[in-house]
Amino acid sequence: MEEEKNIQINKELFTNICMAISVMIYYIFINLGYANIELDIFKIDLKVFSMILLGITIILFETAYKKESGKLALIGIECLVLASHTLSAIHVTTIFNFYFKYYILTSSYCFAIYYVLKDIIIYTKERKNYLNSLSDISEIVKKEEPTKKEATKKKRGK
Repeated sequence: MEEEKNIQINKELFTNICMAISVMIYYIFINLGYANIELDIFKIDLKVFSMILLGITIILFETAYKKESGKLALIGIECLVLASHTLSAIHVTTIFNFYFKYYILTSSYCFAIYYVLKDIIIYTKERKNYLNSLSDISEIVKKEEPTKKEATKKKRGK
């Protein structure tokens, strides 16, 4: 049982790390595209990438709704944030005069930090649940309602 629980936790953590790596690779491709593609074509590419991510988000939300899965819904929200960030990247860098490469690099670091913190929280929560399941103290110390006895008059003997 313990080994199965560890495998499940490790699988979930590995999935999150793979998602973080894929987001980092995505941002690397965006940086390479910015350096090698004309700006007008690059803006169109960013819009296309954003629309693809929004399509994936819709699919994830529908699947999460059908399966009633909060984890899939959270992945869908993460994908939605990534899509909106992709769509707004050129606009934000133009308005605030940020250097695009540094802006994308910083964004990729923020996503990586988010996924690492998410992994830490998941591991801590699952480990705590597992350790609580090993303890039987809660079963021993269950609070039971005390039984109330009704007061009765004693008959005096004459």
